Amino acid sequence: MSRLKCNQYGKALVRVLKVLRGAQHEVCELEADVLLRGDLEGSYLGPDNSSIVPTDTVKNTVRVLAYDSLGTCRTSFAKVLGEHFLGQYVHLDGVSVELRERRWKRMNVENDGRAHSFVAEDNGEWFCRGEFVRAGTGILSAGIRNHLIMKTTGSGFEGYPQCELTTLPPTNDRILSTRLTAEWIFSDQARDYGAADEAILKAAYEVFSGTYSPSVQRTLFQIGEAALAAVPGIDEIALTLPNVHFLGMDLANLGRPGNDCLFLPTDEPHGQIEAVVTR
Repeated sequence: MSRLKCNQYGKALVRVLKVLRGAQHEVCELEADVLLRGDLEGSYLGPDNSSIVPTDTVKNTVRVLAYDSLGTCRTSFAKVLGEHFLGQYVHLDGVSVELRERRWKRMNVENDGRAHSFVAEDNGEWFCRGEFVRAGTGILSAGIRNHLIMKTTGSGFEGYPQCELTTLPPTNDRILSTRLTAEWIFSDQARDYGAADEAILKAAYEVFSGTYSPSVQRTLFQIGEAALAAVPGIDEIALTLPNVHFLGMDLANLGRPGNDCLFLPTDEPHGQIEAVVTR
């Protein structure tokens, strides 16, 4: 006999751009996924649709709440969405929200157009996620995915186990590059969600650029430590630092021996380093 183990449904890829008009305009562009959970079994096990909030209604709700409540902080808006659906529909017991943000920075030009003209920032994807529940404590997190960073020295990798299958030579001077993904979980006492973005990225930059890296693992932990120190309102941070490799090219057969300035960029395959750092 078949049974329904779990289920959720909702609307994905709901896109909005809000312009906040003042002396200088601000913009917030989001892409939302909203999934609902609760007493929905009747729609799966029979023809009863009385528990299904139409996904079109979910889409319209995101748009109306964006009109009413969206500012420049995506994480605060995630709370607005989660609290609305739980308050509006008593048969729901959980709401999952993910918001992905396209960031726009102001144009750096010497005229009045800079007050309302923007350039898209394409290095990584800012996001937040919320798990909102009727009973118990929900989880609210935010972060950035695939933020490409690099330094051309100040990194090495030595002292590792070697065997007959090891071909990687030890080095104390190499290029270090990664597509940083970080997701931090806010404590129940956290309030200033937006400030965490820049504080954590600044802490990561300071570690990455100012500290010798004996391994990606060590650098990852130091970034986690710095993030927790910089933002008291987060409980933990999950970090993923995949290697983006820059392999030295041998140009001896082209009359350029001793090449140390030309490299082949590649990230397939790549090392994958992940960890969660907590208080």
